[in-house]
Amino acid sequence: MIKLDIDEGKKYRGKIKVAELEDGSKVEIPYFVMRGRRRRPILLLNAALHGDELNGVEVIMRLFEELNPMEVNGTIVAVPVVNVLAFRSRDRFDVIEKRDLNRKFPGKKDGNVTEKIAYHFFNEFVKKADFGIDLHAGMKGHLLLPHGRARTLGDYAPKLEYYQALGTDIIFYHEGEKGMLNITAGKRGIPVVCFEIGEADRLDEFYINEGIKGVKNFMKYFGMLSGLPEMPARQILLQGYIETRASVGGMFYSKARVGDVVKKGDVIGYIRKINGKKVYVKAEKNSTVMGIRTLSAVREGDPIAWMLSFENAEILEIKKKVKIRRNRILEKAEKFIK
Repeated sequence: MIKLDIDEGKKYRGKIKVAELEDGSKVEIPYFVMRGRRRRPILLLNAALHGDELNGVEVIMRLFEELNPMEVNGTIVAVPVVNVLAFRSRDRFDVIEKRDLNRKFPGKKDGNVTEKIAYHFFNEFVKKADFGIDLHAGMKGHLLLPHGRARTLGDYAPKLEYYQALGTDIIFYHEGEKGMLNITAGKRGIPVVCFEIGEADRLDEFYINEGIKGVKNFMKYFGMLSGLPEMPARQILLQGYIETRASVGGMFYSKARVGDVVKKGDVIGYIRKINGKKVYVKAEKNSTVMGIRTLSAVREGDPIAWMLSFENAEILEIKKKVKIRRNRILEKAEKFIK
């Protein structure tokens, strides 16, 4: 069991065993606990459900070092690396089992190693939290705009206020899949917010800092840190997902950046074929660039941009007192939102 009964104002580092490998070595999940002036609420921070998503790992390590427990109202339980086997192999999944941990919750006590990791993480950490932030990044070569990703499934819909508390310009609202952490936890009454920052396989200071700001905003919003969260007074809830794929093979040159607002028909990049011909990539709808490809070589059919259309978009008002900052996406996009 994880150790939660530490003294006020203290920090603790520990690990729990979840399985054993072929050579007898242990699979252990590392964790940190920071006890503030009160025991509750308990905030769970976790990263690396996918082993190559590194920005969230750094966010957690920095926060654990920088935060003064006596300035925290409640307890922080942090798991910097959940999928330890995938992390060791620097891959999205464990290279042996090749299973997506974020489709295996709540896991199985007597399952394979991936299912055991899901089971122990869910029962030892998630069930003991009042709420959580699940830090993610885009896959290899997929750079993502910082945003909360609110997922629905069947009759389950998340409470959007938890996503608003991150303070991002946009929230992506869409249907998820069975076995995802935030859906599985949410159905049990534990709100766990998926927070996307940057891309896999590399640390990026901008996105690390955005992650730290988002976590601190969340903590201030719910009274775990003093001060006002810094966020837009109005955020955009977007549902219209468009994956743009390469129509030819060659080298992709992006002309757009994540967070750009584009009109239908605007050029977001081009592919230069090996014979020198340029094939332009255009926006299908009025939208914002949620993600862009950072790997230059493309085959026909490769994804190159991830857009969020302004069709059926909603503007969400912040209901608490906050330190207001500009929403640069909304400033350019409001004319497209009916």
